[in-house]
Amino acid sequence: MTHQITFHPSGKSCPVEANETVLQATLRAGLSPDYGCSNGNCGQCRATLRAGEIDQTRHHDHALSDADKASGAFLMCSYRALGDIEIEADLTQGPEDIPTQQIDTKVKAIEHLDPQVINLHLQTPRSQRLRFISGQSVALETADGAQTRIAIASCPCDDRNLYFHIPDIPGDPFSEAVFSGTLKTRSAVRLTGPVADAFYLDQSDTRPSIILSWHTGFAPIISLMEHALSLEVEQPIHLYRFSPTPSHQYLPHLCRSWADAFDNIDAQMMPDRLTLLSEARDCASVFTPIADSFPDIAHHNIYVAGPPNFVEAAHSVFGARGVPPAQLKTHTDWAGVLD
Repeated sequence: MTHQITFHPSGKSCPVEANETVLQATLRAGLSPDYGCSNGNCGQCRATLRAGEIDQTRHHDHALSDADKASGAFLMCSYRALGDIEIEADLTQGPEDIPTQQIDTKVKAIEHLDPQVINLHLQTPRSQRLRFISGQSVALETADGAQTRIAIASCPCDDRNLYFHIPDIPGDPFSEAVFSGTLKTRSAVRLTGPVADAFYLDQSDTRPSIILSWHTGFAPIISLMEHALSLEVEQPIHLYRFSPTPSHQYLPHLCRSWADAFDNIDAQMMPDRLTLLSEARDCASVFTPIADSFPDIAHHNIYVAGPPNFVEAAHSVFGARGVPPAQLKTHTDWAGVLD
């Protein structure tokens, strides 16, 4: 049976299943409360019950005083809802609300998505999970000192299993560590972040969205899309994927599966070939017909993830059509590669 959780003071709400904790339901819905270990040790997910009934489902080592309990205090990671409930708990409103975290992760798996892209699966310790908002980036560093800044390619609803799309960049120490096999399963990777920038999903925004991505710029788009789907966003989403090899884009069926499963999603694999060497005017020439197909484009959110010239062209094309800067959200991929 599904119940409803209402959060105060934000007024936000989410469904909760009978077999999941309040924290699990909150994360599954793409919301971001203050929490730490998720297993009852740290007490960071403390909340206050204002209405309804809850039931403890597992032991927690963090002690609550009798006065705390009398006031309705409980740990979201250890209790489930017995019906509709109202609780007092802080929810993240934006990236500035999430602190910078440093976590020593382990490589869980390394998977080739195609010859030039590897999916790096990192896993955090059970007692230290990453709080982040979809679309955000982090810094990674190997034990040998190879570093990169890269977008997370997974949903905040799974805060322990983190995915990153690593492109094959000759001469880049981190990329070479991944592709050469120096980085192996169970290797240590230090994670620092997330980076507080403007590229994230604002779950309170009800505008339709247009999404443009190039090659591994698709990684933060996956995070945005999975978050939007977990929230059951109903407004239209128009997704356009570009690639240096349009006929061989990695994860080609993922976009189609979203479009097939949800009526509000339109996904197109674009035939135009754009590369790292494509100038901004070349990118603008393929963005222009997309922009012109939306007469009310100024009322859309535009998400753009790709190399510098790709992002520059988006600012030029969409800005000229009246899209306010706050609605044009960009992630620059491959920054510094062409320097």
